[in-house]
Amino acid sequence: MFSIIIPYYKKRKYIERCIDAVLAQTYQNFEIILVDDGSQDDVAQLIEEKYSGKVQLIQQVNQGVSAARNAGIAAATHDYIAFLDADDYWSPSYLEAISEIIENDKKAKIIGCKYTRVKSNLEKTNAIFSFFEIHSYFKNQAIKNSLFTSSSTVVKSSFFLENHGFNSNLISGEDIDVWFRAILSGGSAYYINNVLVYYSDEDVNQATKLTKDFNRRFIANIGSMYFENGKKIYSQDFYNFLSKYMYSSLYIIFFQKETHQQAKELKESISEKYFFAELYYHIPYKVGSFFLNKRKIQKLARKYFKFIFTYVHNQ
Repeated sequence: MFSIIIPYYKKRKYIERCIDAVLAQTYQNFEIILVDDGSQDDVAQLIEEKYSGKVQLIQQVNQGVSAARNAGIAAATHDYIAFLDADDYWSPSYLEAISEIIENDKKAKIIGCKYTRVKSNLEKTNAIFSFFEIHSYFKNQAIKNSLFTSSSTVVKSSFFLENHGFNSNLISGEDIDVWFRAILSGGSAYYINNVLVYYSDEDVNQATKLTKDFNRRFIANIGSMYFENGKKIYSQDFYNFLSKYMYSSLYIIFFQKETHQQAKELKESISEKYFFAELYYHIPYKVGSFFLNKRKIQKLARKYFKFIFTYVHNQ
């Protein structure tokens, strides 16, 4: 049922934990495809010695995580693609929960799951699964909570046969683009409330320096990806959401010297205007740049946007 795609780049410290967690799944109908994106370490030797016959290894020159995922998708043979980053891992019952949804709804296109950054919060086996079908995602859900992440999302393989995969030109947000397009393509979407995914922040070297290559960020490419010759091609609910998403994503970089001008231009390009969102961006630059460097203020600003789009501008 599942092709599990693990993009790998210099995560030797974590990869055994990741693979072992997959092999320990209570649901066993899957294949594991690990794509080594030019790591130049001993991961190939590890696969041969410890996981021979259990993990398919694809090796390529370094092209980035999107190209690695796309290579894995191209090699996949099962009906559903499960994505997993090399430093994250699943509860033993993760695939079992996903399979239960699919058995009940063959039209399931994309399935997300709750995750944790605290290992002790991860649910073990014998859990009673709690999930719901997502309706009107872009109108009711997306701006409140991100239900899909790179290690807690499963997508029907047919989506990638009919649509292009991960955008290798992006250095951030490439997964968000895929989740959006999968939902827009039709079929059912589900979310599992059980905490079945551990999302790691242990690797201090994984942060991307996003002040460089600003134009390769997801948010900087929204205009070209979701409009055709400047015209809307999806529902109005989606474009309302995109505007809210942009307001909610620019609130820090708008007040950073390296990205202020580009963020300002993006803010001006937002198609649907919202009064209380606009009000935030009228904070004087010197004031904002001073206070938005503080983590507590950043959290308050994030809560502000979530509040206004949940309770004020909620149409």
